[in-house]
Amino acid sequence: MAKPSSSGAAKVVVNTSSVSELKEACDTGLKEFLKARGYEEMHTHTDVKLILGYIGVVFCAIDFAYSWKYPFEQTKWFSYISVGIYVVTSALALAYSYAVQRDTFFVGYNKAKGHVVSAGSRTEPDKTMYKLTLTTRPIRGRQDPPVFNSKPMELRQSFEAWFHEDGEFAADKFGADVASVIEALLSKKDE
Repeated sequence: MAKPSSSGAAKVVVNTSSVSELKEACDTGLKEFLKARGYEEMHTHTDVKLILGYIGVVFCAIDFAYSWKYPFEQTKWFSYISVGIYVVTSALALAYSYAVQRDTFFVGYNKAKGHVVSAGSRTEPDKTMYKLTLTTRPIRGRQDPPVFNSKPMELRQSFEAWFHEDGEFAADKFGADVASVIEALLSKKDE
């Protein structure tokens, strides 16, 4: 177990027997770590799913308003169409989550360094291992993109290394481990 720190940052305490709470604390810790180092979060994955959801909801709202004004027999075909559009847009959002977003919970860019970092994490329910996968790529459209390894790098660590016995998150230890992976990711050249 990690030793408690006396930093002035907000204390994060989780239930150490809940893998989902441990994972969420680490994911949040990584977001805060990257934002503190000048990375701005990109919300592309969320935006795509929101747009698909809004399209489905707008069609259903129009159907509701139309059905409120006119009898069912006159509006039932539009109801079939709007429900179909809602089902299709919901299915597309679900497919996007599984096929494109996958385990990614943070995508952020740093204009000064000229790259985008994507972070994904995974745990297994019966194990206390946290698997963090980081990838990076140049910012699109940049005239002088830096050259670095864009192959994913993994950080596998037991939750015990980043949490004290009482469940307090050791952000300094976690940040040091993440910083070493990011530095290794950015320092290697493509092979």
